[in-house]
Amino acid sequence: MTGRVIIITGANSGIGFRAAEQLCEAGNDVILACRSEERAKAAIEKIFKRSPNALATFMQCDLSDLTSVRKFVEDFHATGKKLHVLVNNAGVHLSKDNRRQFSADNFELTMGTNHLGPFLLTHLLLDDLKKTAADGDADCRIINVTSSLHDPAAPPKTPLRRHALDVENFFLEKEGTYNNQLSYKNSKCAMILTTYELSERLKDTGVTVNTLCPGFIPSTELCRHAGGGQKFFLRYILGTILRPVMKPVKTIDDGAKAIVDVVANEDLKGVTGKYYKDLVEIVSSEESRNKELQTAVYELSARYCHLEGYEPLDAPTPPPEEPKPSPKKSKKVKKAVVPEETAGPSGDIEVAKEDKKESEDKTDDEIKFADEDDKPDETTVSKTEESKEEVKDSGKEEAPEDTGKEEEPKDTKKEEEPKDAKKEEEVKDVEKEEVKDSENEDGVKDSEKEEVKDSGDYKGY
Repeated sequence: MTGRVIIITGANSGIGFRAAEQLCEAGNDVILACRSEERAKAAIEKIFKRSPNALATFMQCDLSDLTSVRKFVEDFHATGKKLHVLVNNAGVHLSKDNRRQFSADNFELTMGTNHLGPFLLTHLLLDDLKKTAADGDADCRIINVTSSLHDPAAPPKTPLRRHALDVENFFLEKEGTYNNQLSYKNSKCAMILTTYELSERLKDTGVTVNTLCPGFIPSTELCRHAGGGQKFFLRYILGTILRPVMKPVKTIDDGAKAIVDVVANEDLKGVTGKYYKDLVEIVSSEESRNKELQTAVYELSARYCHLEGYEPLDAPTPPPEEPKPSPKKSKKVKKAVVPEETAGPSGDIEVAKEDKKESEDKTDDEIKFADEDDKPDETTVSKTEESKEEVKDSGKEEAPEDTGKEEEPKDTKKEEEPKDAKKEEEVKDVEKEEVKDSENEDGVKDSEKEEVKDSGDYKGY
C-alpha cells in the first residue's frame, strides 16, 4: 500500500514512530499527530535522515483534551488532503501510586486519553474516510492499538484488574474502586467494545475498523508516568537484558511490524471487527464480546464526546486534588537522623540536627531540658540559688527580732538560752529553705515559687 494519507497518533516515539518511519519509506504521506511539537519535529528529522524524500508532517493533537482533538480535525481539513488510514496508537499508563488524575474535560485521565480522545477523533474523521472510499478507493482503514491487558484472564493475572467495566462507574469515581491497572484495563476494553460496535455501523461504507495488541513492549514511552525505578526495570532489565529469554517480551520493531501489517496487508482488505495479536486474529476477552455492553459503552462515549445526535453528558467535577504520596527519600532522612539524634525542642525529628547545633551555640543559662517535665533550667536554678543566699543572709540579720516575737511568752527560756535560741532559729530557717517546694508556710517560699514559674515553662516539649 503506497501513496496513501495516514494519520498516526503518538508517532514521535516508540512503536508509533517506527511504524511512521516504515510507512514513509513505503511512499505514504504520514501525518504525525502528537502532543509535543518539539518531540514530533525531532522525530521527523530522524525520518528525513533515513529517507530524505519522505512525506512526513506534524500536526498538534492532545488526546486528553477534546478541544485539541477538534482543532486537529479542523487543521487537517484545511490541508485539503484525502484520508485513507487512521491509526489510534497513543496511550498512557499511569504510575501505581493510585492517585486519580483528570483530563481537561474532567475525565479520569487514562480513560480520557486512551479511549474518549481516540473515539472523538475517529468519529470526526469518519466522513473523510467514507468520502475517500466513495471516490473509488474502497479500502479505508481504522486501526485501534489496544492491549491484551483488557482481559483480566490474561497474564500477568492480578486482582487489581479483575473487575468488569461498569458504565455506572465509568471513571472509577466511586470510593475505593480506582487503581491504575483497572483504569488501564477498562480504557483498552472500552476501545475494543466500541471497535466492534463501530464495525457494525460502518458496513457497506468501504471503511473497516480493527484492533490489535502489539505485545508487551517495556521499552516504549507508555509507562512514562511510572517511577524511575519501575521505568529502569521495564526498559533496561525486561526490555534489554531479559528480553531474549522471555518470550512474551517484544521489541519496538515487533510492535511497529504489527501496526504496519494491519495497515497495509492486502489480505485484510474488507476485513473488519477483528482483534489481532502476533499478526494473527485471536478472540478478545469475554467481556469485550458482550453485545449489550458494546452498545452501552458506545452510546455513553458518544454522549461524553458531545457527538451530534446524542444527548450531551459532562463528566462530574473532580474532587479536590488528592495528596501525593510522601517521597521515599524522606524515609531515608529519618533513618539517617533518628538513630543518632533525638528530636530538638521544636519536636521535629527532621531538624533535630539543626536544633542540636543551635543548642550547642547557646550559653548554659539558655538551654532548656526537653525530656523532663519538672526539671528547671539553668537560669531558674541560678536565680533560685541567689534567692536562697538572700533569704539566708536576711535570716541571719533578723533572727533576733523573729525569735523575740515567737518566744515572748517564754521569758524564762529567752533569758536563760538566748544564744541557743538564736542558733535554733537559724537552723529552722535553713530547713524551711530545703522543703520550700513541698510546703506553703511563708512569703519567702511563695515568692521563690512564683519566680521559678515565671522563669520558663518547659512542659510540652
